[in-house]
Amino acid sequence: MSVYDILREWKVTDYTVIKTQDLIDITMGSTILATGGGGDPDIGYLWAQEILNDANDIVLIEPDDVPNDALVAFVGCLGAPVVLTEKPPGGKEVFTSLETISRYLNQQVRAIIPAEAGGVNTIIPLAVAGALGIPVINADGMGRAFPELHMTSFYIGGISPSPVAAASEKGHVSLVHSDNGKISEGIIRSAAMAYGGISWTAGYPMTGCEMKRTAIYHTVTKAQEIGAIVRTNRMNNTEPIHDIAELTEGIIAFKGKVVDLHRDFGVEMTQGFSSGTITMEGIDEHKGSTARIVFQNEWLQLDINGIICSLPPDLIILLNPETGEAIRTDIIKYGYRGYVLLIPADTKLRTEKGIEVCGPEAFGLTHDYTPVEKLNEFTRING
Repeated sequence: MSVYDILREWKVTDYTVIKTQDLIDITMGSTILATGGGGDPDIGYLWAQEILNDANDIVLIEPDDVPNDALVAFVGCLGAPVVLTEKPPGGKEVFTSLETISRYLNQQVRAIIPAEAGGVNTIIPLAVAGALGIPVINADGMGRAFPELHMTSFYIGGISPSPVAAASEKGHVSLVHSDNGKISEGIIRSAAMAYGGISWTAGYPMTGCEMKRTAIYHTVTKAQEIGAIVRTNRMNNTEPIHDIAELTEGIIAFKGKVVDLHRDFGVEMTQGFSSGTITMEGIDEHKGSTARIVFQNEWLQLDINGIICSLPPDLIILLNPETGEAIRTDIIKYGYRGYVLLIPADTKLRTEKGIEVCGPEAFGLTHDYTPVEKLNEFTRING
């Protein structure tokens, strides 16, 4: 059965066949939405492009077109972005994990959904769907990237991440089944650490009905729009930051250069995170100000001159002023220059349960959550 057989069975006539330029734009945009995390996007892009080169179609469908009883699951990688760059996949790991949960449930997954809008973890679901001949859904569970398995709108909405499987490049596979998302996260991350700091996962098996109730819609096409903005601005030799801020209803909070970088070395292998703090010295209109950003795979907390300006789950994005590319936590270095863009999180992440799962306290931060637009209501400078 091909992806088009599935679409005919589901009576889906409105869909998008992803082409190379689409992949390029989605890769760029999803890396920006990944808030500094998401790993090396080239790993996912090259894989997806190879799928297209092998004459496979990657077909994107809207969430509402998935039948209520169809089985949906996510695929992606879990672990430290730094390790991912040094230890790319062999190509079979994700399929091993997906087959493991299908056998456990005795049911075939009919569509793939990204777990996050996060660089490699947006593109790999497209590649896997194309290889398997099933559709990929234009939605995700975060609208950004987060480091932990249970930090999704799916889990916030009552969907368990398990059964969840994790595989290594050497053929090892672990299967976890627990209704407690934190326990599933802890065990599956331990597996990733045993595999050397990274694993390739499949999980969150859910019905189409459950997906439609809990997913964050249209994140793949949103990433594509952002990527197209960057591409257009490059052609015109202009900075894309203002157009991206307008599209995302974001706040341009700072422009500066990195003058200090502290990394918590060792946690990549012991906890599966890249964490630390950067300090930026203001330039241009922000000269004389200092920004500090705490990160754990993703940028989490921003303060400017000691005043808190953004907290999770809201998005903190660092953009290269000239290229418009995202500056990731795994590549940030002393001297890097960038804009700091703040974007409100999706409303599904801002519920009481959402703040409990992926708000400041979940990361050990001491400040109570306040929406980013409230924190910056007097300093909005998009123009």
